[in-house]
Amino acid sequence: MFEFKLRPEMRKKLKDPDLFVRGQEKVHWGILIAMCGVVMSGILIFQDPEKSTHPVWLMILGLCVAVFGEFQKFRSK
Repeated sequence: MFEFKLRPEMRKKLKDPDLFVRGQEKVHWGILIAMCGVVMSGILIFQDPEKSTHPVWLMILGLCVAVFGEFQKFRSK
């Protein structure tokens, strides 16, 4: 779904450009997962307010994936 391509001058600056691209993809997937949890929580707040905190695990999972992607980007520099 997400496809990133680095410019040639950016590829030359990085130690491992492919790892950087994979990390960037993971960051975007993590943000997408976390935002799905936010949307689910928003829907539940109107339908059943007692259950509106149930998708917190989905938000935490998305943020963990995004942090792992940022770590990969850091390692590639």
